[in-house]
Amino acid sequence: MDERPGTDSSNPKLRRSLATLLIVVVAFLAGVGFAKALDRSPSSASAQGQTDRYAQVLNDLQRYYYKKLDVTKLGTQGITKLLSTLHDPYTVYFDQQQARQFSQELSGSYTGVGVGVDVKSGRLTVLQVFSGSPAAQAGIKPGDVIVSVDGKTTAGQPASADVARITGPAGTTVHLQVQPAGTTRRESLALTRRAISVPLTTARLINDHGTKVGYVSLSAFASGAGAKVHAAVTGLQKRGAKWIVFDLRNDGGGLVNEAAAVAGDFLPHGRTVVTTQGAHSAKDVVTATGGPATSLPMVVLVNGNTASASEIVTGALQDYHRATVIGSRTFGKGVVQTVLPLSGGAQLKITIAAYRTPAGRDINHKGIQPNIVVNPPAAGSGTAGHGGAGSGATGSASSAAAAKDPVLARALRFILSRH
Repeated sequence: MDERPGTDSSNPKLRRSLATLLIVVVAFLAGVGFAKALDRSPSSASAQGQTDRYAQVLNDLQRYYYKKLDVTKLGTQGITKLLSTLHDPYTVYFDQQQARQFSQELSGSYTGVGVGVDVKSGRLTVLQVFSGSPAAQAGIKPGDVIVSVDGKTTAGQPASADVARITGPAGTTVHLQVQPAGTTRRESLALTRRAISVPLTTARLINDHGTKVGYVSLSAFASGAGAKVHAAVTGLQKRGAKWIVFDLRNDGGGLVNEAAAVAGDFLPHGRTVVTTQGAHSAKDVVTATGGPATSLPMVVLVNGNTASASEIVTGALQDYHRATVIGSRTFGKGVVQTVLPLSGGAQLKITIAAYRTPAGRDINHKGIQPNIVVNPPAAGSGTAGHGGAGSGATGSASSAAAAKDPVLARALRFILSRH
C-alpha cells in the first residue's frame, strides 16, 4: 500500500493526506500521514558534508572501478541501507515506479491482483482480498503469506519493493508462491494483472430478531471515504436502522483528512480526533469535519489488521464513549508520515510525528484494546473482515448473515442484550 502527499487549499499549512502502512497496488495497507509544508532548505553543514562525501564515493566508483557499474542502482541501494539503520518500517524510499503506484492507489483504483498486504514478522502477509479480483479467484485468503514473486523471495524486503514486482500493466502475468495461513505447504500461482477498483464501503441492513441494524464496512481511508460512509449511514437510517455496526477490520488506514471526515460522521463537528507532535513540528490538533453526525448508537469492529487511520477513528470513538469496540487488539501504529518529492520522480516517505488519541493514549506498538474481546476466526476461514452476504452492495440480510462471523455475531448479541 502506498501513500502520497495531498493538498488542502483551505489550510496550506497542513495539507493533509497519506496512507501510512503503504497502500500498494496489489493491496491497501494504508496508514495515516500528513503532507505538511516541511522546510526543504539546505541541510546543516554536518549533513551536507556527509552528502558530499557520498557523492564523491559514487563518482570515484564510476570513474575508476575496474568493472562497469550501474551508479543509479548503487545510489538507490545506498539510500535503502541508510533508511534501514532507522529501524522504522514506515520511512522508506520510493523509486519513480513505486511513487507512481502509490499515487494511483490512493485514488481507489489501480492495476494489480487485488490483495492488501503488509510485512508482518518479516513475511509479506495478505491482509485483504478484494472480491472478484484475480487473487480471490485463485483462492488467496487473508493470513496467507506471499513467499516469492516471479521467483524472487519476499523475505527481508520492504513491502514497497515486493509490491512493485507484483503490480504491472494489465494483461501481464505475475507468478506468486503462496503459503496458505496455518500450513507449511506452498502453492505456485500464475495471476493475470488487471485494473482493480477498490470498493471503499459495503453496506447492508440486518434484521436481527426485529431490530434493524445498519452494517457499514470501510476498506481504506482513501479519497472520498468520509462521504461514502456518510451516504451509507444516511441511507440505512432512512431504511429504519436503529443501530450502526461500523466494520474496520483489515482496514490499514489512509488519508488523515478522510479520518477526520469519517470521525465527523459520528462525532460533533470540531471535536478533537487526534493530536500529533514530532521533534521538528509543534503539537497539532486534528478535529472532526464533514457530518452532520448520526446520533444512532454504534459498535465498531476491529482486529489485528485495523491500523493507523482506522485506529485514530476507533480510538476517538472509544475515548468519547461514542461506540463500543468489539473484536481483537488492533495493529498498533501510532506514528504519521508524509511523502517528500525527490529528483527524477522518486519520493521519500518519512515518519514526522507520533500521535495520541483524544484522551492522550499512545497506541504505538500497543494497539487499542476492544471493550469486548472476541478471538479472531482462524486465518483464511473467510469469516473475518469484510465480505459475506451483501458484500459490495447495499442490501438486506437477516442475522443469519453473521452466522459464520463470530465478531459480527457478538456485536448483534450486544445490541440485543446491551451486555
